[in-house]
Amino acid sequence: MARRRVPLKDRLFGAICLVGAVAVLVLGVSRGNARAGLIGAGILLGYAVLQSVSRRLTPGARLLTGVEADERERRAQVLATRTAGQAALGLAGLGVLLSLVVDWTTGLWVAGATMLVVVAFVASLWWHGRASS
Repeated sequence: MARRRVPLKDRLFGAICLVGAVAVLVLGVSRGNARAGLIGAGILLGYAVLQSVSRRLTPGARLLTGVEADERERRAQVLATRTAGQAALGLAGLGVLLSLVVDWTTGLWVAGATMLVVVAFVASLWWHGRASS
């Protein structure tokens, strides 16, 4: 069976995440903070993997579920989005806690980055919800 060619936007997104991960890792190591570089690179690579997996599973879910696919897919996306938001808020709280308790200065950067993702998502929901109505 022939494989379907990956769309250009998905290949570009993966490449940008990979380049960003390498840049964050190099910057972290060059500044003497390999731990922060590894964490940042891991987050970017994880995001690229998450996007790749979700892109590949969506057509399969439609094939398997038939008529109910649209409703099931929306429900799965809502649950996954809620879980991702809860995880981001948990990571932000953990970053602040580690910053206060263990004096881990990178904790505030972790908290800020995760909160920025949540804020960007909420702003995007507001913007696109307003535009479609």
